[in-house]
Amino acid sequence: MTRSPGTPDMPSPRRRGYAGRTAQALSEERRQRLMDTGLELFGTNGYIPTTVEKICAHAQVTTRHFYEHFRDREALLIAVFETILADTRQRLIAVMLDESIPLDKRLEVAIDTFLACHLEDPRRARITTQEIMGVSPHTEAARNAVINGFADMIEAYLQTLVARHMLPARNYRVVAVAVVGAMHELQIAWLSGSLGLSRQALVDELCFLVNTLVKSGRQAQ
Repeated sequence: MTRSPGTPDMPSPRRRGYAGRTAQALSEERRQRLMDTGLELFGTNGYIPTTVEKICAHAQVTTRHFYEHFRDREALLIAVFETILADTRQRLIAVMLDESIPLDKRLEVAIDTFLACHLEDPRRARITTQEIMGVSPHTEAARNAVINGFADMIEAYLQTLVARHMLPARNYRVVAVAVVGAMHELQIAWLSGSLGLSRQALVDELCFLVNTLVKSGRQAQ
């Protein structure tokens, strides 16, 4: 179609936005602000008192923009939860594949790394151990998927030790799930101050627990 003289050019989608940013870039920035706000408010005030309106006010976005990215505040909670644990998982994988760490010591380093990822920012620990609990069947499904994923990693590590003849062959699934459960509950106790331990002391006690479980498995063979 021929454009008549004086008709303005249609704006290109790539040129839309503010201060040279595209509409897509602005949308991504708003989503990140919502994620950052979810971490802050869920991790300090808690999930229940944190309304969509409070989230939007803190993130400086409209409710319309909120619902462009998340179905509801529960969806934001799950997104923040999964982002925290995805980051933790990547750090643990790096540890478990680090050949500079003796194989029989990698689980201890991984436990230290896991706790550092959470306890050095208590907001992360609060969200992953408390605020995600009991919200709905949907959040429970997300939580269980993450628990099983970390248990899979521990079990795979123990089976690697079996393959290297460093452990006897047996089913280590119970040990793996027990370790994940212990880390969950001990984080809650540590955050409340009821343990009276430094983070390093907590790591040492968890490693003692893991070694005790593994040795028990060896003796029961």
